[in-house]
Amino acid sequence: MDLYIKQTGDLKILDEKAPYFIDRQIMRGGELLNKDTDLSNAKSEGTVIEHLLLQNFASFFDVGEHGHMKLRGADWNDALDMGKDRGESVAFTAAYAGNYKKLASILREYKKASGKDEIEAAAELEGLLGVYSGDELQPVLNQYCNSVKTGFSGSKKSFAIDMLAEDLEQKSEWITNHIRETEWFTDSEGYSRYNGYYDNSGRALEANGDKHGRPAMMLTSQVFTVMSGIATEEQVTEIVKSADKYIYDAAKGGYKLNTDFNEVKTDMGRMFGFSYGQKENGAVFSHMTVMFGNALYSRGFRNEGWKVLGTLYRHATDFEQSKIYPGVPEYFDPKGRGVYHYLTGAASWLMLTVLTEMFGIKGSYGDMVFEPKLLPSQFDSDNKASVSFEFNGKPVTVIYKKTLNASSVLKITVDGKLISETGNILPKDKIGNVIEIELD
Repeated sequence: MDLYIKQTGDLKILDEKAPYFIDRQIMRGGELLNKDTDLSNAKSEGTVIEHLLLQNFASFFDVGEHGHMKLRGADWNDALDMGKDRGESVAFTAAYAGNYKKLASILREYKKASGKDEIEAAAELEGLLGVYSGDELQPVLNQYCNSVKTGFSGSKKSFAIDMLAEDLEQKSEWITNHIRETEWFTDSEGYSRYNGYYDNSGRALEANGDKHGRPAMMLTSQVFTVMSGIATEEQVTEIVKSADKYIYDAAKGGYKLNTDFNEVKTDMGRMFGFSYGQKENGAVFSHMTVMFGNALYSRGFRNEGWKVLGTLYRHATDFEQSKIYPGVPEYFDPKGRGVYHYLTGAASWLMLTVLTEMFGIKGSYGDMVFEPKLLPSQFDSDNKASVSFEFNGKPVTVIYKKTLNASSVLKITVDGKLISETGNILPKDKIGNVIEIELD
C-alpha cells in the first residue's frame, strides 16, 4: 500500500470500502467458534484505512513473554511452524515498527490532501489506542478479539488523524527501543547482530548459539532490523561483518538464510528437518537474500547492497555453476544449482530494488524522486546509466550522466526541456517519456 500510494498519489483509495472476512477462527486463530454459531448476519465493511489501522494496531498487542509478536504458526517463513505456543518473531516485530512509521506518514499526507482532521472508523478501534507496553497488552488484545469474534458492531466513531499518527509513531518507538535494548548481542567470537526469534521453549534462537553453543545466525533477523531502521548505522556495519563471517558463500550465490544449527529443532519449525543447504535451512534463499540487499541499499550501504545482488546475479547467470537459464530461482542447493525456477517474490523484490534503490527512482505521492545509489562501475564508457520502466501507466526512460563519483542531482531534462528549481523531485505534471539527469 505504501509503494502504491507513494507512486500514484492515490490517497482516495483509503476512503474506499472493503468487506471484512469472517469465519469460525477467532482470537487470532487461537480458538474456534462453535460450529453452530450463526454468522449469516455478520457481514460488515470498512474503509481501506480502517482495515489498515485495525490490522496493524491489533498485531502490536499479540506478544509473547519477551515482548515481541507471537510467531503463531509462522511468519514470512512458513517452515518456522512449530513455535505456536511460546515462539516469538523479533524479525516481524521489527517489520511492524517500520510499517507503523510509514502508515503514520500516509495519514499525515492524507490529512493534508483531504483537508480532513478526522476519519470515521469502527468504534472497536478505540480500545487499541493509547497503550504501548507492559502487562496491559494481552488483556487489551483479548478484549478486542472478544468484541469482534462474531463481527463488528457497526458502530462508528470519529478519530483525530494526528492522534492516530502519533499513536502509531509511539508504538514504533517503543518497539525500536525494546528490540535495541533486548536483542542485540555479541557472540563468543566477537561478532555482533540481532537475535530474531524465540523458540517454543522460550529460548533466544540465535543468542544461545547452535546445539553445541557455537555462534548461530539467521539472515531474516538482520533484514528486518536493518530495513525498519531499528539497527543503527554502526550496527548495520557489524551485521554485515557477521553475515560475511557466517553465511556468505560466493560459490553458492552469496548470503545463506542461516547457519547450521546441527539439530532438528522440533520447538522451532520443520525447516530444521531439511538437510542443511536445502530450502529454508541454510540455502542461499533468493527471496530473503534480495531483501537483504534492499535493506542495505535503503540505509545507504550501496557497496554492501551491490555485493548481495551482484553475487546472486553473477551466480544465477553462470550456467556452468547454476545449471539454470538466467533468472531468479527459489534457492541454490549445496552444489550451487538453482532450484524451483522462477520465484516471483524474489524476482519482484529484485526489480524493485534495482529501480527504487540502485537507480533510486521512487514515487512521492505521484511525484518522481531521484536518489541514485549507482557505483562508478555501473556507468558505461559515456558515463551514462539508464533504465526503462512504467510509471503510473506511462513508459519512461531515465538516463543518468555522472561527473566524477558524486550522485546528487544537478539538473533534470525532460523530453529535451530543462526542468529547473526542483532539486531531486520531478513534479507529476512534468513527468515525460525521456528524463535525463546530470549528477554533480
